[in-house]
Amino acid sequence: MQLVDLSVLVENSVSEPMKIEVDRLDHHRGAKEFCGKVEARNQAKSDPRRLQVEDFPDRAFITLDTVTLPTHMGTHIDAPIHYGVESEGKPARSVDQLPLDWFYRPGVRLDLTHKQAGEFITVDDIHNALKQTQHELKPLDIVLLWTGTDRLWGKREYFSDAPGMSREATEWLVDRGIKVIGIDTYGFDRPFVTMLEDFWKTGDRTNLWPAHFYGREREYIQIERLANLDHLPPTGFQVACFPLKIKDLDASWVRAVGIVT
Repeated sequence: MQLVDLSVLVENSVSEPMKIEVDRLDHHRGAKEFCGKVEARNQAKSDPRRLQVEDFPDRAFITLDTVTLPTHMGTHIDAPIHYGVESEGKPARSVDQLPLDWFYRPGVRLDLTHKQAGEFITVDDIHNALKQTQHELKPLDIVLLWTGTDRLWGKREYFSDAPGMSREATEWLVDRGIKVIGIDTYGFDRPFVTMLEDFWKTGDRTNLWPAHFYGREREYIQIERLANLDHLPPTGFQVACFPLKIKDLDASWVRAVGIVT
Protein backbone atom coordinates (compact mmCIF):
# COMPACT_ATOMS: atom_id res chain seq x y z
CA MET A 1 0.00 0.00 0.00
CA GLN A 2 1.24 3.50 -0.89
CA LEU A 3 -0.02 6.71 0.71
CA VAL A 4 0.14 9.75 -1.57
CA ASP A 5 -0.09 13.15 0.12
CA LEU A 6 -2.54 15.18 -1.98
CA SER A 7 -2.44 18.32 0.18
CA VAL A 8 -0.48 21.54 -0.11
CA LEU A 9 1.37 22.90 2.90
CA VAL A 10 -0.64 25.44 4.89
CA GLU A 11 1.75 28.37 4.92
CA ASN A 12 1.97 32.06 4.14
CA SER A 13 2.87 32.14 0.47
CA VAL A 14 2.63 34.42 -2.55
CA SER A 15 0.29 31.73 -3.91
CA GLU A 16 -2.20 32.49 -1.10
CA PRO A 17 -3.85 35.92 -0.70
CA MET A 18 -5.09 34.80 2.73
CA LYS A 19 -2.79 34.47 5.72
CA ILE A 20 -2.30 32.12 8.64
CA GLU A 21 -1.36 33.56 12.03
CA VAL A 22 0.17 31.40 14.75
CA ASP A 23 0.69 32.60 18.33
CA ARG A 24 2.79 30.08 20.25
CA LEU A 25 2.84 29.91 24.02
CA ASP A 26 6.36 28.50 24.22
CA HIS A 27 7.85 26.07 26.75
CA HIS A 28 9.28 28.65 29.17
CA ARG A 29 6.52 31.26 29.05
CA GLY A 30 4.01 28.44 29.25
CA ALA A 31 5.63 27.13 32.42
CA LYS A 32 5.32 30.52 34.14
CA GLU A 33 1.74 31.08 33.00
CA PHE A 34 0.55 27.60 33.97
CA CYS A 35 2.14 27.83 37.42
CA GLY A 36 0.49 31.23 37.87
CA LYS A 37 -2.93 29.82 36.95
CA VAL A 38 -2.52 26.91 39.37
CA GLU A 39 -1.52 29.32 42.14
CA ALA A 40 -4.52 31.60 41.51
CA ARG A 41 -6.88 28.61 41.46
CA ASN A 42 -5.51 27.18 44.70
CA GLN A 43 -5.50 30.55 46.47
CA ALA A 44 -9.18 30.93 45.66
CA LYS A 45 -9.77 27.58 47.36
CA SER A 46 -7.42 28.35 50.31
CA ASP A 47 -5.22 25.51 49.11
CA PRO A 48 -1.59 26.10 50.19
CA ARG A 49 -0.10 23.81 47.55
CA ARG A 50 1.95 25.39 44.76
CA LEU A 51 3.49 24.35 41.49
CA GLN A 52 6.87 25.87 40.62
CA VAL A 53 8.64 26.26 37.28
CA GLU A 54 11.46 24.20 38.76
CA ASP A 55 9.08 21.23 39.00
CA PHE A 56 9.18 20.78 35.21
CA PRO A 57 12.12 19.14 33.41
CA ASP A 58 14.51 21.92 32.26
CA ARG A 59 12.01 24.45 33.72
CA ALA A 60 10.00 23.94 30.54
CA PHE A 61 6.29 23.13 30.16
CA ILE A 62 4.40 22.03 27.02
CA THR A 63 3.54 24.42 24.20
CA LEU A 64 0.17 25.75 23.07
CA ASP A 65 -0.38 27.19 19.57
CA THR A 66 -3.34 29.46 18.84
CA VAL A 67 -4.04 29.51 15.11
CA THR A 68 -6.06 32.02 13.09
CA LEU A 69 -6.72 30.33 9.76
CA PRO A 70 -9.36 31.10 7.07
CA THR A 71 -11.45 28.06 6.22
CA HIS A 72 -10.58 28.44 2.53
CA MET A 73 -6.81 28.43 2.95
CA GLY A 74 -4.76 25.36 2.10
CA THR A 75 -6.29 22.13 0.83
CA HIS A 76 -9.94 22.23 1.88
CA ILE A 77 -13.47 21.18 1.04
CA ASP A 78 -16.25 23.66 0.30
CA ALA A 79 -19.57 22.85 1.96
CA PRO A 80 -22.92 23.65 0.29
CA ILE A 81 -23.52 26.61 2.61
CA HIS A 82 -20.50 28.26 0.94
CA TYR A 83 -22.35 28.37 -2.37
CA GLY A 84 -25.56 29.92 -1.07
CA VAL A 85 -28.25 29.95 1.62
CA GLU A 86 -30.10 27.02 0.01
CA SER A 87 -29.18 23.94 -1.98
CA GLU A 88 -31.81 21.84 -3.75
CA GLY A 89 -34.51 23.99 -2.18
CA LYS A 90 -33.41 23.20 1.38
CA PRO A 91 -31.14 24.99 3.87
CA ALA A 92 -27.59 24.46 2.62
CA ARG A 93 -25.54 22.16 4.84
CA SER A 94 -22.35 23.04 6.70
CA VAL A 95 -19.32 20.75 7.01
CA ASP A 96 -20.47 19.12 10.25
CA GLN A 97 -23.74 18.04 8.60
CA LEU A 98 -22.20 16.16 5.67
CA PRO A 99 -22.12 12.33 5.50
CA LEU A 100 -18.71 10.93 6.40
CA ASP A 101 -18.97 8.22 3.78
CA TRP A 102 -18.68 10.81 1.01
CA PHE A 103 -15.07 11.41 2.02
CA TYR A 104 -13.58 7.93 1.83
CA ARG A 105 -14.31 6.50 -1.58
CA PRO A 106 -12.74 5.03 -4.71
CA GLY A 107 -11.03 7.73 -6.74
CA VAL A 108 -10.55 8.39 -10.43
CA ARG A 109 -7.96 10.87 -11.71
CA LEU A 110 -8.81 12.66 -14.94
CA ASP A 111 -5.89 13.99 -17.00
CA LEU A 112 -6.68 17.59 -17.96
CA THR A 113 -3.10 18.80 -18.14
CA HIS A 114 -3.65 19.98 -21.73
CA LYS A 115 -6.02 22.73 -20.56
CA GLN A 116 -4.62 26.26 -20.69
CA ALA A 117 -4.86 29.02 -18.11
CA GLY A 118 -8.24 30.74 -18.20
CA GLU A 119 -9.97 27.97 -20.14
CA PHE A 120 -13.13 26.19 -19.09
CA ILE A 121 -13.01 22.47 -18.41
CA THR A 122 -15.92 21.28 -20.54
CA VAL A 123 -18.18 18.25 -20.64
CA ASP A 124 -16.19 16.95 -23.62
CA ASP A 125 -12.97 17.34 -21.63
CA ILE A 126 -14.39 15.30 -18.77
CA HIS A 127 -15.87 12.67 -21.06
CA ASN A 128 -12.65 12.23 -23.04
CA ALA A 129 -10.44 12.10 -19.94
CA LEU A 130 -12.74 9.54 -18.35
CA LYS A 131 -12.66 7.43 -21.50
CA GLN A 132 -8.84 7.35 -21.33
CA THR A 133 -8.99 5.86 -17.82
CA GLN A 134 -11.33 3.06 -18.94
CA HIS A 135 -13.06 3.57 -15.60
CA GLU A 136 -16.81 3.14 -15.30
CA LEU A 137 -17.93 6.03 -13.14
CA LYS A 138 -20.03 4.98 -10.13
CA PRO A 139 -22.12 7.09 -7.74
CA LEU A 140 -20.02 8.56 -4.91
CA ASP A 141 -16.70 8.00 -6.68
CA ILE A 142 -14.34 10.88 -5.85
CA VAL A 143 -13.27 12.55 -9.09
CA LEU A 144 -9.89 14.32 -9.09
CA LEU A 145 -9.13 16.82 -11.85
CA TRP A 146 -5.43 16.85 -12.70
CA THR A 147 -4.41 20.12 -14.38
CA GLY A 148 -0.79 20.25 -13.20
CA THR A 149 -1.29 23.72 -11.67
CA ASP A 150 0.23 22.59 -8.38
CA ARG A 151 3.65 22.91 -10.05
CA LEU A 152 3.15 26.68 -9.63
CA TRP A 153 2.74 26.45 -5.84
CA GLY A 154 4.96 29.06 -4.23
CA LYS A 155 4.58 31.47 -7.16
CA ARG A 156 2.11 34.30 -7.77
CA GLU A 157 0.97 32.59 -10.96
CA TYR A 158 -0.63 29.80 -8.92
CA PHE A 159 -3.47 32.20 -8.07
CA SER A 160 -4.01 33.47 -11.61
CA ASP A 161 -2.87 30.89 -14.19
CA ALA A 162 -5.20 27.90 -14.22
CA PRO A 163 -8.21 26.46 -16.00
CA GLY A 164 -11.48 26.00 -14.12
CA MET A 165 -14.63 23.94 -14.16
CA SER A 166 -17.63 24.97 -16.23
CA ARG A 167 -21.15 24.75 -14.87
CA GLU A 168 -21.99 22.16 -17.52
CA ALA A 169 -19.06 19.87 -16.66
CA THR A 170 -19.93 20.08 -12.96
CA GLU A 171 -23.54 19.24 -13.72
CA TRP A 172 -22.48 16.28 -15.89
CA LEU A 173 -20.57 14.72 -12.99
CA VAL A 174 -23.23 15.45 -10.37
CA ASP A 175 -25.88 13.91 -12.63
CA ARG A 176 -23.89 10.67 -12.41
CA GLY A 177 -24.04 10.58 -8.62
CA ILE A 178 -20.71 12.26 -7.92
CA LYS A 179 -20.70 14.19 -4.64
CA VAL A 180 -17.00 15.08 -4.22
CA ILE A 181 -14.91 16.64 -7.01
CA GLY A 182 -11.33 17.78 -6.38
CA ILE A 183 -8.95 19.94 -8.38
CA ASP A 184 -5.27 20.94 -8.06
CA THR A 185 -5.89 24.66 -8.59
CA TYR A 186 -6.48 27.61 -6.27
CA GLY A 187 -10.22 27.53 -6.89
CA PHE A 188 -12.73 25.24 -8.57
CA ASP A 189 -13.89 27.89 -11.02
CA ARG A 190 -11.53 29.76 -13.31
CA PRO A 191 -9.21 32.30 -11.63
CA PHE A 192 -10.84 35.40 -10.13
CA VAL A 193 -9.22 37.84 -12.55
CA THR A 194 -10.32 35.77 -15.58
CA MET A 195 -13.95 35.62 -14.46
CA LEU A 196 -14.04 39.33 -13.66
CA GLU A 197 -12.46 40.38 -16.94
CA ASP A 198 -14.92 38.27 -18.93
CA PHE A 199 -17.84 39.68 -16.95
CA TRP A 200 -16.72 43.28 -17.44
CA LYS A 201 -16.12 42.65 -21.13
CA THR A 202 -19.46 40.97 -21.86
CA GLY A 203 -21.78 41.93 -19.02
CA ASP A 204 -22.67 38.23 -18.78
CA ARG A 205 -23.13 37.32 -15.13
CA THR A 206 -22.82 33.60 -15.87
CA ASN A 207 -19.06 34.18 -16.07
CA LEU A 208 -19.01 34.70 -12.29
CA TRP A 209 -18.38 31.50 -10.27
CA PRO A 210 -20.67 29.29 -12.41
CA ALA A 211 -19.53 26.00 -10.85
CA HIS A 212 -19.83 27.33 -7.30
CA PHE A 213 -23.30 28.74 -7.90
CA TYR A 214 -24.43 25.44 -9.41
CA GLY A 215 -24.14 24.13 -5.85
CA ARG A 216 -27.31 26.09 -5.07
CA GLU A 217 -29.21 23.83 -7.48
CA ARG A 218 -27.55 20.50 -6.69
CA GLU A 219 -25.64 19.51 -3.56
CA TYR A 220 -22.02 18.58 -4.16
CA ILE A 221 -18.61 19.19 -2.60
CA GLN A 222 -15.42 20.68 -4.03
CA ILE A 223 -11.88 19.96 -2.88
CA GLU A 224 -9.63 22.87 -3.79
CA ARG A 225 -5.82 23.11 -3.82
CA LEU A 226 -4.93 19.46 -4.21
CA ALA A 227 -1.35 18.47 -5.06
CA ASN A 228 0.67 15.53 -6.38
CA LEU A 229 -2.08 14.12 -8.57
CA ASP A 230 0.70 13.09 -10.96
CA HIS A 231 1.72 10.50 -8.34
CA LEU A 232 -1.61 8.70 -8.64
CA PRO A 233 -2.68 6.14 -11.22
CA PRO A 234 -5.84 6.96 -13.19
CA THR A 235 -7.87 4.43 -11.17
CA GLY A 236 -7.43 1.73 -8.54
CA PHE A 237 -7.00 3.92 -5.47
CA GLN A 238 -9.05 5.26 -2.57
CA VAL A 239 -9.29 8.89 -1.49
CA ALA A 240 -9.54 9.97 2.16
CA CYS A 241 -10.39 13.64 2.72
CA PHE A 242 -12.35 13.93 5.95
CA PRO A 243 -13.43 17.42 7.08
CA LEU A 244 -13.08 18.57 10.67
CA LYS A 245 -16.25 18.38 12.73
CA ILE A 246 -16.65 22.07 13.55
CA LYS A 247 -20.18 23.39 13.87
CA ASP A 248 -21.63 25.54 11.07
CA LEU A 249 -18.43 26.06 9.05
CA ASP A 250 -18.70 26.84 5.32
CA ALA A 251 -15.51 24.89 4.59
CA SER A 252 -12.95 22.70 6.32
CA TRP A 253 -9.26 21.98 5.98
CA VAL A 254 -8.51 18.39 4.98
CA ARG A 255 -5.39 16.26 4.76
CA ALA A 256 -6.32 14.64 1.47
CA VAL A 257 -4.58 11.32 0.87
CA GLY A 258 -4.59 8.89 -2.03
CA ILE A 259 -4.37 5.26 -0.93
CA VAL A 260 -2.93 3.09 -3.69
CA THR A 261 -3.14 -0.66 -3.13
